[in-house]
Amino acid sequence: MALSHAILVSLLDRAHSGYDLAKRFDRTVGFFWPVSHQQIYQELHKLAAAGRVRAETVTQSERPNRIVYELTDDGRRVLDQWLTEPTEPPSFKEELLVKLFALDDGNRDSLLAEIGSRRQRHADRLARYDAIMAEHYPQPETLNARRRGRYLGLRMGILTERTTLAWCDEALALLSLPVPVPAPQAAATPAAARPRRKPATR
Repeated sequence: MALSHAILVSLLDRAHSGYDLAKRFDRTVGFFWPVSHQQIYQELHKLAAAGRVRAETVTQSERPNRIVYELTDDGRRVLDQWLTEPTEPPSFKEELLVKLFALDDGNRDSLLAEIGSRRQRHADRLARYDAIMAEHYPQPETLNARRRGRYLGLRMGILTERTTLAWCDEALALLSLPVPVPAPQAAATPAAARPRRKPATR
């Protein structure tokens, strides 16, 4: 998916200024497709130049004029075409998991602290997701098609955060346990010191 597709999706329901669109991203698509506000403004200019969105200047008496963007018919065709294309499962790079491959007594405390910090961030995000769910999607079976899609995206986010929190708790518990010290191996008896067998008598 390109950033342009995410912007076109965000303009489906109504027009937005660049600022409003950036704030909308922060509350919705930005949870799983993070971009800077500057990137959004740059992409809006490209989409307007390509005829995928229409820019209209809105005059304001007490505030500076603002530019509002809305989806064009060509933009909707591009979006509809993209929606029919297959989606590949995401791939990701997780630096913390690579660090765990180097776990030893010398770095255990620092990794414990990092996992604890990571757990707090995921707990904060889960609380935010739960609040959005309670406010906007208390009865998903009553939602229209568009809102059901957004509900399902939020639902995946909630389940992902819960799973990650469970992993953090398991990791913290395991890394807090003492590492067993291997038992010393018994020294082998030299061959010269072994008792010789007596020859069998007939």
